[in-house]
Parts: sequence; C-alpha cells; structure tokens
Amino acid sequence: MTAAMPDDSIPARDPELARYLVAHAAPAACADALIRDRHGRILLVDPVYKDGWDLPGGMLEDEEPAVALRREIDEELGLAVEVGRLLAVDTVPAATHGRTILALLYAGHVAGEFDPAALTLQSSEIRAADFLPEEQALALLPPAERRRLTAALLAERGAHTAVLRDGHSSTPRTRDHYAQLAAPMMAATVLLTDSAGRVLVLDPSYKDHLELPGGMVEAHESPSQAAERELAEELGLAGPVGRLLVVDTASASAAAHGRALTCMVYASRTLTPDQVDGLSFPDGEIRAAYWLDRKEAVRRLPARLAARVEAGLEALADGTIIHLEGGERAPAPKAG
Repeated sequence: MTAAMPDDSIPARDPELARYLVAHAAPAACADALIRDRHGRILLVDPVYKDGWDLPGGMLEDEEPAVALRREIDEELGLAVEVGRLLAVDTVPAATHGRTILALLYAGHVAGEFDPAALTLQSSEIRAADFLPEEQALALLPPAERRRLTAALLAERGAHTAVLRDGHSSTPRTRDHYAQLAAPMMAATVLLTDSAGRVLVLDPSYKDHLELPGGMVEAHESPSQAAERELAEELGLAGPVGRLLVVDTASASAAAHGRALTCMVYASRTLTPDQVDGLSFPDGEIRAAYWLDRKEAVRRLPARLAARVEAGLEALADGTIIHLEGGERAPAPKAG
C-alpha cells in the first residue's frame, strides 16, 4: 500500500516505508513474534520491502495484536502460531520512519515438529526465512531490531515485559529496575506428617502425578506466607508453618518450564488423628489426599519430590537444613 506523505519535511530513514506507514491510524502499530524451534533457534525472515532481516509479524489492521500476528505469520509463512506472553513494547519515534510506531513483541509457539524448508513464503513479502542461533540472529538484525530482540530475550528469561523507546530501555526508578531483574521462580512446599510418622501426599486435579502440599510464591509473599496460604486453600489448615527443612534449587535448563526454580520445603506441626480426619479440600483443586509411610511416599512420588521428602525427613530428625540442587544432594563446600 502506498500513499502520499502529508508532510514531505518529515525526516525518515526509508521514505517508501514512511509512505506505507502513513496510511495507518496514528500511532501505527505492529506485532512481531519470537519463535523458537526445538533446538532453541530463532525464526527470522528477510522481507523484500526493507533492508535487513526481521522477526516474523507485521502491521496491525483494525484488529487485536494477537489476531494480527497470527494473520501476518500465516499469510507470509503459511505457519500457524500460538501467541504467548508479551515480551517487549517498543515505541519508535516519528523521526525514524515518519510515523510513531508501537512495536509489540510476543513469544510465539508452534505445535509439534516442522521443517523450515516446508514454510510457504509469500514471495511478494518474504525473500527467505530461517531458524538461527541467538548470536547469529542478533548479528543479522538492524540495530534497532537487534536492541528490541536483546531486551525481549532478557524478558523471556525473566518475568517482566521490556518497555523501550527505539530499542533502548528508559532509566527506571530503582524499584522498577529491581522488579525487572531476571530471578528464579519460587515455590513453597510443606512436609506434613501425622502422629504415626506418615507423610501427606496429594492428588491434584491439574497434574498427572502425586504432589506435596504447597505451590508457587506470589509476588507479594514470603515463601513461608505462601506455604501457609496454600495449606489453607488446599487443605483448610490455618496457622503458621514450621522451620525450613530443605532448599531445592534448579537452573533454567534443569527446570520443567525453562525458568530457574527455588523450592523451600517447610516443616509443619504433627497432625492428630482428629485433625487428619477433618482435612478438607476447599479450593477444589485436590481430588484426594493419602497418608503414606516414607518408603511408599518415595515410591509413588516423582523422583524430584521423593528426594525432597527424604531430605526433609532427615533434616527434621537431625535439626539441619539440607540443600538440594535439582533434587540431588548439593556437594559440601571444601574445607579451607
């Protein structure tokens, strides 16, 4: 699409692109996707209408950003993509292309295996497309797009959305800065025992394996507060948890969801038979609960959780705190 510039005095790096953009409502907006293959490589496209490689995506019509992103990728590459979380919002000033542009960069996901050679390229829009390692992909992008992708990669590994101006992060307040730092996810688990020494394990409706009581720590909570909340929500148990027994840490490469994870395992007061009989499942997420002896709990739980039970019972008996790394006993520091 082309249109006459309303003001030829507006500076633009690419006048043709500026003439195209002027037809869009102000500010213009685009949506791109960070799509990886199973090897972690990033999908880039080589558009015919501008210099340099780019991430797949395009301009919004009168539609939602996710709708536009799916449409553009289907039109240009013949690829069905699921739009994930928003990684970066970049405001491109009018001095760059003659129009202010709001650039949205989402995580994009493709189901199953697919061959990049099987992509159906829209020849009028895309010369080539390929999956490339991060460093190579960054090297091929123009500077502004490279800065945007760099910020999105940091956001992808963290828990924030990057807010940029022309690919540069604005100087945030100290509180905002620390809120955007990459950090491990935090979980809190409770080792709940009865007077017979058995361990409580749960059968959650949203998982295909048994679990220990507990869950993810929310942004406003300490780990012990999260553990107390989860006990109340899952089992109707009110009151504080006991001391810390186990710290289980895992890097992003070892964790299930691609984020570093720290799990804190707390002791709980020993429940009496009457308290055991009075357990309920208020939030409806738990199908059943089982009291198992140590051997049976270790046998029926996934290996990572079984390791937490064994370490927790040992720490409970010895009065210690045990550090696990990915469910394995962390090596003791060398003396001297």
